[in-house]
Amino acid sequence: MLDLISNRYWLFRSLMSAATVGSLTWLMSLIYFQEKRLLIALGPGILLALLLLDHFRETKTDQSKGRWFRAYLSLVPCFFFLVYVYLESVFGYFDWAAMSMHVGGGILTPDVVLEYLKNTGSTILVILVVLFGLGALKAHGTLTRGLDVASMALLLAANPMLTRPIAAVLHANPRHDFLSKQFVDITPLTRPEARTVSTAAAPKNLIHVFIESAERTYMDEAEFGDVMDPLLEFDRHGLSATNMVQLAYTNNSIAGMVAANCGTPLLISYFTTRQYLENNSQFLPGLTCLGDVLKARGYQQNFISGWPLGFTGQGAFYSSHGYSSLFGGPEVVAAVGGPGSSFGADDAQVLDMSFDVLRRAQRDAKPFSLTIAVSGGHAMDGYLTDKCIGKTGLSPKTPNILHAVKCTNMLIADFVHRAQAEGLMKNTILVLQSDHLSAPSTVTDRLNKYERRNFFSLSGEGVAAKVYSGLSGTIDIFPTILDALDVPLADDQAAFGISLLGDRPTLSQVFGQTQFDEAIYAEDVLVRSFWQLKPASTALAPGAERP
Repeated sequence: MLDLISNRYWLFRSLMSAATVGSLTWLMSLIYFQEKRLLIALGPGILLALLLLDHFRETKTDQSKGRWFRAYLSLVPCFFFLVYVYLESVFGYFDWAAMSMHVGGGILTPDVVLEYLKNTGSTILVILVVLFGLGALKAHGTLTRGLDVASMALLLAANPMLTRPIAAVLHANPRHDFLSKQFVDITPLTRPEARTVSTAAAPKNLIHVFIESAERTYMDEAEFGDVMDPLLEFDRHGLSATNMVQLAYTNNSIAGMVAANCGTPLLISYFTTRQYLENNSQFLPGLTCLGDVLKARGYQQNFISGWPLGFTGQGAFYSSHGYSSLFGGPEVVAAVGGPGSSFGADDAQVLDMSFDVLRRAQRDAKPFSLTIAVSGGHAMDGYLTDKCIGKTGLSPKTPNILHAVKCTNMLIADFVHRAQAEGLMKNTILVLQSDHLSAPSTVTDRLNKYERRNFFSLSGEGVAAKVYSGLSGTIDIFPTILDALDVPLADDQAAFGISLLGDRPTLSQVFGQTQFDEAIYAEDVLVRSFWQLKPASTALAPGAERP
């Protein structure tokens, strides 16, 4: 009888060891795709060592009779390590700056959070298995005090949530002021003497569409079908950037918007950022962006998004930089009617309202910019607008996110065609771009088979067909738009961006993406000035209007 009980305990511990190590190995494989072979070898190796240790040990240390679960020293480090694993697997990266931006600027709506939890339920379950399994192994003596301490040290050392900020404090990066020497401030373009520059032609209008996660990689028809086909006509008739990489700190929606509007990655200083977002509702107040330049030239500027304006501080960003008309998801739904979506307004509603705003802007006969943010391609599985159900032409077996991406592109193409038919695109520059590369989704494994690139196309009057195949980043969109709008630039540069309409190589080409990214991570000079009011603004008398 004792042998039978002993054998049952051995079987239980063996199964628990297998489940625990297997689950931890699987979680790691979600992140380190390129190291799967190593993990496949490492996982069974650790499992075998645990089983042998458990089987041959005659005395069970750290074990209290009658207890089937026990806390252990490495429980908390293990928990935080698994939090890192979860965030990395769900969002594709972990970055304290991006996390603080999302929390400080406005996080996802509750419905979207619930969708994420639902779609990642299996990952959460596996994390719970790991935590429970290690605790059970501890109780049965498989994890001795020595192994417990070693595990704690290993988990602390292996967690970038802790090691990155500690390393940044202990070791000053020699590139910390590299970017400040490359930065070109365009604030003079907003001064009175620059506002009255006369041109032979009327100022050009701007329609700028941020297409959630619609990266250029989706253009591979053999892999993804014709999901990008609706946009190809605009891509072929104007400037097309075919080698636009994702630079550091440009990997989420607000960071992509900052890059394209301000020519810089979203550099964040936690305490200063929170001060200006929470106390002053100011977003990068010390930085001169596209909206500031166009406001100085008399443009009426409009921003329309399906997300609430508070999402990651988007409303604060655009209102801080010259936009006087802003509509988030709730405002869009109230204006056009309909049920909306789990996060606000769906893409059909956003583009319907955008069309009405475009009509009014053209009737006013003043220069205008209209910035639109559509969200159909958002991870993890996209948001397919009801208007497109059964109309994408893709197989019903195709992942929903591909239906959603094509649907959004169809709606954008229809929006432009309707505007052209009514004469609303006259003297107007059209910019179409992905805000960033897609976060982990149901088609990530397929995307990762290719060199992933952002989508950027600029077309309209005066823009010749051109393919720009040199290395570029979304920071280069900023000066390219200014150039297309005939705003004079010094040496084709604004902030860190270089106009792709000219012949000068971008900073990404000059320094290479790796070196440029390292400089972005290390930067600690410009970030403070970006998040503080400009001296000219702070000197205004009470009640005076900012220019």
